[in-house]
Amino acid sequence: MRRSPFSWVPSLVLATAMTCSSGRPDTTQLVVGIQSESMGGVVSAVHIVIKVAGAVVTDETVRPPKGSHAPFPPPWEKTLSAAGAGAAPVDVSVEAIGTEGAAPLLTRLASTHFIPGRVELLRIQLESRCIVYPVTPRAPGKVPGRLNGPTCAAPTTCILGACQSDVVSPAGLEAYAPNWATNVPDRCKPANAGPPVLQTGTGQTTYLPLEAMQTLQAEAGPQGGHHIWIASRMKNMKQSLSTTKIEGVQPETGTAIPPSTFVFSYAPDQGGFCKLFGLRYQLDNGGIDYKQFLGKPLDVTVTVTDQAGVTAKSTAHIQVAPTLVNP
Repeated sequence: MRRSPFSWVPSLVLATAMTCSSGRPDTTQLVVGIQSESMGGVVSAVHIVIKVAGAVVTDETVRPPKGSHAPFPPPWEKTLSAAGAGAAPVDVSVEAIGTEGAAPLLTRLASTHFIPGRVELLRIQLESRCIVYPVTPRAPGKVPGRLNGPTCAAPTTCILGACQSDVVSPAGLEAYAPNWATNVPDRCKPANAGPPVLQTGTGQTTYLPLEAMQTLQAEAGPQGGHHIWIASRMKNMKQSLSTTKIEGVQPETGTAIPPSTFVFSYAPDQGGFCKLFGLRYQLDNGGIDYKQFLGKPLDVTVTVTDQAGVTAKSTAHIQVAPTLVNP
């Protein structure tokens, strides 16, 4: 199999404008997107072979630029056009190479089909738990301190540390988006997720829903502040590195409480939702007088923004209890 040198660029998109027999452009495309977990510097090159309907259309070897200290391998993508071939099969082989001439550290396979009239993403993740370290005279067995992945016989491939089928059904493909590399599906935001959903609740140890004008008890905190407990529940947004901002306004006077911002991971919940609880929202944030909010209504707005830029907002209309409770 031919291996040609390849100069890396951050986002490679090679697409050829094709025309159907009707004269209209053929919009059937498949973007092969390859990304990797941190490999600890053991990978020196990535060899990628792509076949369409059994014919090799890509045979590339990606190496880091000389002098680069950026994590390797970085995200890589290529756009394939079906060129009127309908639901043609696509087969991808990715080899992570450690030492030139040695067996690959891991081989990741993926097989799928074009979906006529659609532009889809075939996401391929290289996982450190799938690395199989070479056996050497100095290391005749498993290398101490290293987790060796399984050796999989094609067409199976290592996924999540186990040998699994390399077939990705067309239903399992994602709609292509330019930010696919940072918009990785997770427990809270699956592939092809719908619009974001956000709910404002309360709770110190779990998420509890709020009814309109429900009374929340204000507490004196351990460091001198005075707070109410706020929680949020969302879906179709990123589980980690999502920013949760809480703002409060006293509707009768328009007095606003300075916002509090948290960057905490959400925990899976029922119904495809994820929850975040135990958020202290200080009524005296910024040094304002908390007493003006006791026994009064308060509009509490939660805004969540995930690392892909998706934002959702939810407002709860509550009543603050007239007296404090010490912890």
